[in-house]
Amino acid sequence: MNDVQEHSKLRAAVGRTKDSLSIRRQLLAYIVAGVFILLVLFSITISWLAGKETSELTVNNAQQVARALAQQSVLALLTESEENADTALDQVMSFPDVAGAGLVTLEGEIFGWRGDARGENYFRKFNWQETRNYLILEEDDDNWFVASAVILTDNEGDSETELFESTEEKLGYAILSFSKETLTQINRDIILTIAITGGIAVIGLILIVGGAIQRQLTPLQALSEVMSHNHETGEHRLAKVHGAKEIEQMANSFNAMMLTLDEQDERLRNQRDQLEAEVKIRTAELTVARDAALTSSRHKSEFLANMTHELRTPIQSIIGYVDLAKEEAENEGQFDMASDLDKVTRNADRLLGMINCLLDLSKIEAGRMELNLSSTYLKDLLQNLAEATAPLFPRNNNKYLLDNHAGNPILRIDSEKVLQVLINLVSNACKFTENGTVTLRVESHSGHLIFNVIDTGMGIPANQLARIFDQFQQVESGDTRRYGGTGLGLAISKQFCELMAAKIKVESIEGQGSCFTVKLPIS
Repeated sequence: MNDVQEHSKLRAAVGRTKDSLSIRRQLLAYIVAGVFILLVLFSITISWLAGKETSELTVNNAQQVARALAQQSVLALLTESEENADTALDQVMSFPDVAGAGLVTLEGEIFGWRGDARGENYFRKFNWQETRNYLILEEDDDNWFVASAVILTDNEGDSETELFESTEEKLGYAILSFSKETLTQINRDIILTIAITGGIAVIGLILIVGGAIQRQLTPLQALSEVMSHNHETGEHRLAKVHGAKEIEQMANSFNAMMLTLDEQDERLRNQRDQLEAEVKIRTAELTVARDAALTSSRHKSEFLANMTHELRTPIQSIIGYVDLAKEEAENEGQFDMASDLDKVTRNADRLLGMINCLLDLSKIEAGRMELNLSSTYLKDLLQNLAEATAPLFPRNNNKYLLDNHAGNPILRIDSEKVLQVLINLVSNACKFTENGTVTLRVESHSGHLIFNVIDTGMGIPANQLARIFDQFQQVESGDTRRYGGTGLGLAISKQFCELMAAKIKVESIEGQGSCFTVKLPIS
């Protein structure tokens, strides 16, 4: 059973192997996944660094432009004249990425604004009077917003040797809005360039690595094909040894295993041929022995049948002459001799019963026992049984009870064989019971007549119940056994029951008694 389960598991494992991906595809999948992850990380890193660098550069440019505009806007803020600021604003608007430019007074009045109105609206939200910073930098998703203070500087001095004193006055701010569109486009171009370059690199890597893997795995694939062929066909084909060192080692080990299997198969074939030859010889010998045994058994059965038949005639003559001698002795008053002649008669009857058993057994073994069906009343059968077994009960001071629940139907049976079976069972019950009771219970159920012979005797040990119906078997054995008999009564009873399609069984508890049951079909 374990071998069958292991074989089933092996076949299931082979089926799963056929459905699995090849080593080449698995390696390529791992490599492509690794390169893709690296490419994504590289693209993110480069884009972030490039965006950060470009953003810082653009912010510095925006601050420089704002400072330059602030320096050129002093007069325009002093006079609050747009005409004085036109030249400076026109120059600022010519710079790349400048989306808007203008001036704002400390009171928050914006004038001279050029460009996108979103920047102007953004700067109107500032509280310029409370702003103390000289440089302001803020941003949203699309623009940077830069404001640089416009400073009026006044230098005074009494002589060349005196220190100069300077005063600064903040007039307002030069305001600019710088677009992030160029930075966004640069980042897009970087990502697109990296993606295209990475894709080309991945394709090239797949082609190069795939070819290299294929060259390395071709010997392993050839070895796998040889293994699959050997598994499916049962052959022991050898594999070619080439490829990497590890693959060569696998091929050498596989070839060594195939050679070993060849040697084992050759030995098994030789042993099988030898066993087949021995089996043929033994079969022929057993056939001869069987035929001899069957012939011997047939001759034995015929011999027993003939001998028992021949023995019955002289014994019956002996019984007849003993009866005559007994009558003469009783007539002459020789009662002691009559008692001795009674013993001779009893022993002759016992010997005749044994001979009858052997005759029945020999007929059964020779296949010459036949059923003689006749119609009889159940009460007549039970009456004949009571008369035949009446002398048995006084010997061990037993009582006989009849418990008939079947009524008195007419039975179409072989009454002689049924009577002999019941006599054997009641006789055994009387033999192994002392100062007890032997009960015959008769029941009718589902087209069967059931006889139960129940005693209160010594019972049968549990280890002997299985062989109680075998020939020449008795509950006690040995030269000192208390009970006589040939051990054929129950064996013949079983044979008779099988001949009549009946069943016989026994239930017993040692020391409490036994119950023999015969289930006889009557329908």
